[in-house]
Amino acid sequence: MRNNPDDLANQLVNKIKAYLEEEVRANQSLQNLQATCEEACGHDLETDQIHMGRAECAEGLLNQIKQWENE
Repeated sequence: MRNNPDDLANQLVNKIKAYLEEEVRANQSLQNLQATCEEACGHDLETDQIHMGRAECAEGLLNQIKQWENE
């Protein structure tokens, strides 16, 4: 049912979830680095914080989607 709005909505939600999961994975290593590395290690901590924020946002959205799906 290609033109079924429910099917299209499900496809969109699945794509959003896949994007958010990738965003979390891509930024996870930087979160781990931030937790274990001090400023002396030479990393740009401001940039790391941006990546951490992106991952936190993606995780929050994934959690919210899961909550809505369970309603």
